[in-house]
Amino acid sequence: MSKKLIINWIKPPSPNVAKNGLTLELFNLNVIWHSDEDVEVTEFFQYPDPKAKTILGKYATAKRVVRGNPNEVYSQIYKHISDKANFQKKWDAAKHLYLTRSPFSRAASEAFLHYVNNYGMTPKKFAEKTGVENSVLFRELKGQRQLSLEKAIKYSKALACDPVDLLFDKQMCRLWGSVDLFNMHNAGNEDYWIGQIKAAPILKDSKNEGGLLGDQLIPVPRDIYRPEIKAILIDSLGSYLHNHFVYYYRTDNSDAINENKLVIVGREIPELEDLGMDTMQYFFGILKIEKGKQQIINPEPTAEKRLIASGPFSFIAPVVSMVKRGAMKKDHSYFESIEQAEQIKEAEQKILETQTKAMEALQKQLEKLDYDMKQIQKLTEKERAVLKEKLGMEKLFKSIDNIPNFIRKKVG
Repeated sequence: MSKKLIINWIKPPSPNVAKNGLTLELFNLNVIWHSDEDVEVTEFFQYPDPKAKTILGKYATAKRVVRGNPNEVYSQIYKHISDKANFQKKWDAAKHLYLTRSPFSRAASEAFLHYVNNYGMTPKKFAEKTGVENSVLFRELKGQRQLSLEKAIKYSKALACDPVDLLFDKQMCRLWGSVDLFNMHNAGNEDYWIGQIKAAPILKDSKNEGGLLGDQLIPVPRDIYRPEIKAILIDSLGSYLHNHFVYYYRTDNSDAINENKLVIVGREIPELEDLGMDTMQYFFGILKIEKGKQQIINPEPTAEKRLIASGPFSFIAPVVSMVKRGAMKKDHSYFESIEQAEQIKEAEQKILETQTKAMEALQKQLEKLDYDMKQIQKLTEKERAVLKEKLGMEKLFKSIDNIPNFIRKKVG
């Protein structure tokens, strides 16, 4: 049974707030998932108070808890919060922590609510575009009515998104480290060599998972996801690999299978324990085996240092994918292309058919004129222009002139 929505002021604001028309400013919030049907959001507010004596200065604080069904809690917070991006990050991170025991989970209504209220869309526009009744849309946005597969496909066309995004939660993994392929780095008592993995920088587009380690969470392409997958960031300005996420997981494959491939390796150095340092060092690069010795080679061809590390290594984990940071982010161009999907596919089909017909006609004409491709390559520009006129090439490609330029650019 769904838990009833509870809104409770743990520390209520002063009566002077309403009396004097003051505004409560939300400066922090926490999200905790207790169960599938029970989530708790704690909001921390501040407001001007001349009598207050706190570290905030002349500001007093208030604290409110909103708890209940995840769909209702999300809707309640989302409609009044100004920093929606920060709330979304904390919500997703808390949800990921709770759902990690199950690799695949059905999306709650917050994904649908997010799309309907963002990217140039509003509930009113959406209702007009789909013809859905306001009462039905309200229940679906509140999570009181779950989207079916048919509805998700229909709505995804109006929202210009993938129906998978409306039905299932995004797959996420830990971004725990970063690597520089050109430079050494010093972090307190420890030096990190070229190609050695160190702590990851805080990224604006990641989600902090919380806890003692505070690991960041980033999206994972669904085709490569598995619960144990991890990621690092290549932070190496000037490299063709700069700003790429590297996804990997450990396997039991032999060295021979991973040789000449990108890998993450670990090397145990017990002596480091006496210096108060981590005894395991991690490296990224190409695995080579020369005369029975394991080596990690720098994948950046312009780097001065070629050999990054030598074995033996405690483990070797193959890289399963590399994705440019931001490549999975949905921007205006993404939604525009999804809306134009039918036009793009029709244009591709038309161009392919035209090219095929043109090649067939070209071959026939060349045979009539007793030309072959080698002879054409030897012709001057003037001779080619004459030949082009004889072949009627402009007429052959006339059929694709009605394809709009903005579609033709995307087709290529």
